[in-house]
Amino acid sequence: MDTFGAKEVMNVTLYDMATDKPKIYFDSLKTSSIEVKSTKVYARGGRGNVKLITWETDKEATLKIEDALLSPKSLELISGIAPVNGSAIIRMRQASTYDKTDPENPIDKGENYPLTANSTGVIELAHEPTDSVSAILVYEATDDCGTPLAMSGATLEGSTLTLAAAANKKVVVYYHYTSSATTQTYVISATKFSGTYKLVGDTVLRNRTTGKDEPFQVTIPNLKWSSDLTLDFKAEGDPTPTSFECEIMKAAGSDTMIQMVKYA
Repeated sequence: MDTFGAKEVMNVTLYDMATDKPKIYFDSLKTSSIEVKSTKVYARGGRGNVKLITWETDKEATLKIEDALLSPKSLELISGIAPVNGSAIIRMRQASTYDKTDPENPIDKGENYPLTANSTGVIELAHEPTDSVSAILVYEATDDCGTPLAMSGATLEGSTLTLAAAANKKVVVYYHYTSSATTQTYVISATKFSGTYKLVGDTVLRNRTTGKDEPFQVTIPNLKWSSDLTLDFKAEGDPTPTSFECEIMKAAGSDTMIQMVKYA
């Protein structure tokens, strides 16, 4: 009898339940595990009230996967809302100088290049504000979020802000600007949830007898994708993968929950 070892993670494709067309392909998973559980009940009796007969009911199965990368498609699956492409209003806090060699893609030069007004109060902003000049907030760098400089007499031409009160000072400027048309906006809605899909996972099992890898496919006909999401933004360590825990349900018109095929 052949025996096999499982080590490789699955590559997973989710299919639309109505059209049977692929919705998303995951090829950057770190783990993919299936767990099947059931509830046991017993008939007990006799001395010591020992177990006499057992029944198993309430079979449940879950799929847990961890994806090393997050994509627009996976965010759409979680939220139930497709990302919107188009410009958006961005809140900007600028405390450093930007390299505007490419004006469409200014680059932050970092904290070693603090944003500084020249001797006449000219401040070169990274982007052209959508605010009126009176709505822009300018703080001395040593009083960030404290008392803004008075904007009396300030002028704004494109991305050049002139404020006499800021002359020769290191400053922090708060303003809004319009991003490019290629911007993608993701919305997590209180009323939208992820859907139900057919899952096909492909991996390999290693044959102990031959030492060769043989293809192995897992099909879950009815998978409720999880709407749970945790995003970890941290300063150290490896990036945290995105985790999903999904419910496996019985296929319509069948008792099948999971089908596994080893083929040559």
